[in-house]
Amino acid sequence: MEDYPSWVDKFESYVQAVNYDTWEAIEVEYIISRNENGTSHRLSQILEADKARFIREKKMMNLFQQSIKSKIFQRLQNNGSCHLIWEALLNKDRGNPDMRKSNMTLLKKEFDIFTMVKGESVAQLINRYCHLVNEMKRLGIDKEEYVYIDKLADSLSDDGETFVMIQQSNLINYARLTLARFIKKLEAHELEIRKKRK
Repeated sequence: MEDYPSWVDKFESYVQAVNYDTWEAIEVEYIISRNENGTSHRLSQILEADKARFIREKKMMNLFQQSIKSKIFQRLQNNGSCHLIWEALLNKDRGNPDMRKSNMTLLKKEFDIFTMVKGESVAQLINRYCHLVNEMKRLGIDKEEYVYIDKLADSLSDDGETFVMIQQSNLINYARLTLARFIKKLEAHELEIRKKRK
């Protein structure tokens, strides 16, 4: 489950790229049609309209079984449908509502007090910051782009303050910056400083 945050995006992209229709098994729960006595229909009895959904469900289940370790798969509480397996994965990763709330509070505090640690390089700061932002987004905490940029800018040491002042002096361009572009500019600035020091 520690790998879940990076795995989930790769898995979703892979399934949607290889066979987008299969992804529908995740989005809409498939309920197996049953006879009057409550038993599942035989394959030969499945209605033509249901066959496409049945095949999607089986393909998705196969992908789950190949992609999720059996120990984790067995612990997921679900009724066997791909939709509910996905929901169980999300819940297992995010924790119960109380745990989620606690994690969200902790991440918000961590964001508020985020700053550069003594002896830390800009590259290490950026890695730590990106990890924090990704964790926040994973739990549904999202902020305006300028808030992310300003927080990263505020966390820089004296060397970075000059860079930030230069960026902020051009208000129009600064207002249009995304966090990714700001980080690229910051990395380029840091590279220039290192070259001058050599």
